Amino acid sequence: MVVGEDAQMKGFSGARRAKQWLEGTMRIFGAYANTDSESCGRRLTLPWPYGGRTFSFDLGGAMRGDPYQNDMFCAEVKNYAQPSDQGTQFDEFLAKCYVAAQREHHLSDHFMWITWAPFRANSWSTLNSPDQVESAVLQHSNRVFGTSDTEEARKLLDSELTRSVAARLWLIVLSDKQETLLPLKDWAAIVAAELTRREGSW
Repeated sequence: MVVGEDAQMKGFSGARRAKQWLEGTMRIFGAYANTDSESCGRRLTLPWPYGGRTFSFDLGGAMRGDPYQNDMFCAEVKNYAQPSDQGTQFDEFLAKCYVAAQREHHLSDHFMWITWAPFRANSWSTLNSPDQVESAVLQHSNRVFGTSDTEEARKLLDSELTRSVAARLWLIVLSDKQETLLPLKDWAAIVAAELTRREGSW
């Protein structure tokens, strides 16, 4: 197996494992990956405003239970053993989130970055800050605003939107053992049956 194929297989595996973990929390339902079908791929794909190219998120779906009842989310999944180049990819992810929020994309209530390897440890607490979102968007100003001039891009930047995107961000770090620490399927079935009895839906 060549390097590119191996990375692709790890990506598929990571998306599947992240989907299983999210659904295992019982706070996520109807999750799907962009590889599940052409329809799922379309729902998770958006155009960059400039440059004629598109991008896609790895996962999407709905949430249940207060305070997130019926909220929608999209997620980027990194099945990495080491930090690797996640910092660079995370900045691009933030720019994608800004574009999705700007377009009021139907999955843009929450943006999740799911990884098995922490990165930028020295600045971890600020990765979901408005300043970080702003910096990332300016780095990708060619595709977001159609200009590489930082000052011109800064004038086009919506500060309120950067704050909104920052508030919607989730940074989730998983591990092999953590994936096993979820309610058992039998338990989940009991909860689902009881909630269906009480509320008529699950």
